[in-house]
Amino acid sequence: MIQMDLEQRQSHRFFRPFLVTDHEDVDFSDPFEGFDVNLTGLGFVVDSKDLFLPSQEVSLRVKNTETDEVYCLEGVQVIHLQSSDMDDGKFICGCHISKVTSNQLLAHHRLVMTDAQTAVVSMQTSKLSEFNFVEDGSELSKDEADFQEASLALNLAVSQSERNQHEIERFIVDVESIMRTGAKAELKLADLQKEFDAFKGHLGTMNESTIAFATLAKLLAHTPNIEQHRLAWKTLISDFETRFLTEAQQIAYDFMHQGLSAEEAIKLADEYMLSSKANSSSKDQH
Repeated sequence: MIQMDLEQRQSHRFFRPFLVTDHEDVDFSDPFEGFDVNLTGLGFVVDSKDLFLPSQEVSLRVKNTETDEVYCLEGVQVIHLQSSDMDDGKFICGCHISKVTSNQLLAHHRLVMTDAQTAVVSMQTSKLSEFNFVEDGSELSKDEADFQEASLALNLAVSQSERNQHEIERFIVDVESIMRTGAKAELKLADLQKEFDAFKGHLGTMNESTIAFATLAKLLAHTPNIEQHRLAWKTLISDFETRFLTEAQQIAYDFMHQGLSAEEAIKLADEYMLSSKANSSSKDQH
């Protein structure tokens, strides 16, 4: 499931031509006009705010009127109903997509990402969880190459997780070392605070690195089998890699394609990044 806080729900939204109706209204006989959309939510115009209730979960059918593509969203939570800026007595029903299958994610991605600039703006505020989806009902790729790619990403996720564990063990050793010193309590407290602050910042990065590789593996394994959809899914994956894989991670992924193990790839990528920073620093001094 995709879980998001209020701040994320209020991230960049885009105006797109689309219609929204009840899940049962297959023919869009009485649709609502779409208002705005982003990767994890959408808003549409209603005549009365009594039609929906905040926190209500609904199933919707969405139609992209530019392409006529229709897709369903079973897990949509109503977040708010507010007056339209048009002063026409209508209301905007703002919704959050709480769960989605891979096919629904792809269709919704196509509705939002109509051009390169939109992708750049939207991805700047996107979160890892926005690219997650429920496996139940999501198509698995029939191409062995996709699973080979997914295996590389998964191996990197495992190696990254092992590295994270080593960092946690190092942190514990350092804390125990500080506690055993004969320094005054105030100095111990200052050293402990410094250690905790450094580890707290590092922990967030470590966890995101592991989740990024694991999510990439999941995206690759669920690559659609229809060629047109495959191409669109590859664009989605490219957007994901650009946003959520650090330069070091992308380099490590490239090294994996050259036959290196995940551990070797991560190590060499780190060394490459350190070397690049050293060279850049040397040039700046000259």
